[in-house]
Amino acid sequence: MAKRVKFQRLAQMQPTMTHFSTVALIVSKSSPNIFYDKLSGTERGVITLTIRDSPHDLTNCKCWGQRSCVDEYAAMLHIGHVVDIVGAKVMAIPEAPPGEQRYQPQETLSCALVVNEGAGYVVRHDSDDSANIMILQQLLQRPIRPLSAVLKLSDVCTGFGSPNKMISAYVNLLVAVAAVRPVRQIKRKLSAHSKIQELLQCLEVIVIDASYPEGMLFSVWQPDWIRRAQQWQPRRTVLHLVDVRVSFSDFHRCPVLSHSNCTLICEYPQAAGEDCRRLLAFAANVPLKSFDGCAQAELDNLPAAASIQSQMTVRQIYTRAEGELQDASSNQFTAVLYGMVTKFDLDGLSSHINRKCTACQRLIPRHLEDCAWDSCQMEFLLGSDGSRSTSYLNINIQFSDQTGTLVETRLAGKPAERILGLRAEDFERLAEREKGELKWRFLLKYFEARLLVRKPTGMRKSLVVVVVDMQAIPLQTLAEKVAVF
Repeated sequence: MAKRVKFQRLAQMQPTMTHFSTVALIVSKSSPNIFYDKLSGTERGVITLTIRDSPHDLTNCKCWGQRSCVDEYAAMLHIGHVVDIVGAKVMAIPEAPPGEQRYQPQETLSCALVVNEGAGYVVRHDSDDSANIMILQQLLQRPIRPLSAVLKLSDVCTGFGSPNKMISAYVNLLVAVAAVRPVRQIKRKLSAHSKIQELLQCLEVIVIDASYPEGMLFSVWQPDWIRRAQQWQPRRTVLHLVDVRVSFSDFHRCPVLSHSNCTLICEYPQAAGEDCRRLLAFAANVPLKSFDGCAQAELDNLPAAASIQSQMTVRQIYTRAEGELQDASSNQFTAVLYGMVTKFDLDGLSSHINRKCTACQRLIPRHLEDCAWDSCQMEFLLGSDGSRSTSYLNINIQFSDQTGTLVETRLAGKPAERILGLRAEDFERLAEREKGELKWRFLLKYFEARLLVRKPTGMRKSLVVVVVDMQAIPLQTLAEKVAVF
């Protein structure tokens, strides 16, 4: 007859215990660390499970064994699972020196667990015990640290907003998800001297709070968290990030967040209460931004053409957007430009029609028929009978004056339809000869162009210039404007 396992609470751990068993919830999990054991001549590994069984009791459990054992744990055990840990050894946690780098989440208890293959094991808890499982799974939404300790994103950006501040730090935040980008595949060398590369996955999430609606980049590398993050809903998911790493990114030229080995994430924190509701209300009213991947994000909320009065040259536009005349207090400005259209390849090989998903408003890549996001596919399957995408014009047009050429300008959306006198669907039906005739109505002619200029940001590295309106002018008018200016 099998010996009945006596389960104890994590709070009952003592450093003298060598055969401790408990039932707990996995709230975080590391990737397996595999290494070659010279003594046995085999590959061994370790994986760390961060567990809790009450709102206040959280610790780490290291599982050691042959590679096959560790790989099995990695495949079988996931965040949110309730598990039986049997035959673990209890270890006292030594006090870490101040400032020492941590490689696992911070425990709230003075002891941790070690499970060695052959002496102990970890398995999924009996599914028949649904009442206990439901109680423990509620801990996923219980904050690990006090919410009073969270910082504002604006304070984080201020503290790490300079390339001179190359240090990194770990902070606690309460943020809303603004956008979830597609998973990227990244190759990395196994070591500095190795030619062998491993393939890593990275998911980028844009997070916001009321102090910083521009958004900060949050990179997630751990496979389990990538799977969970793909289910996060923009403007509906709130996260309590604990010990998330913040550092200045040379590539993005701004501070960024990243999930590290010691980071903990609490989704939809229940204890946030009014703070959470205020954050969700704020996120719901944040206008569509380019970081959201929305197809017409740069065409939303265009100013009235009549309100654009500041005359600038091409050189002044670039200087104010990217040069020494930048104004950090604003990420956009308007300008009236007088110049000649020097590029307008309507009849070229480039596509001038973009498509956006009717469900999420994201741009649909040209090689796809429909939006690839699971939530949109589900919405279409559940009975959305209308069109799954809409088309809009998006044409590169370049203006030149005596100071240079503005190459980033886009004639797109409703302004493009008004100026060209046709819709995107009509443009697609034009013959090449008709496209050529339309092009020469604009090319090498002088125009007064009213522009909205959006500066590069951490979430969008390129300059965006949108035509709000443009009107043909005679050479005499151009000479007067240039002479006066």
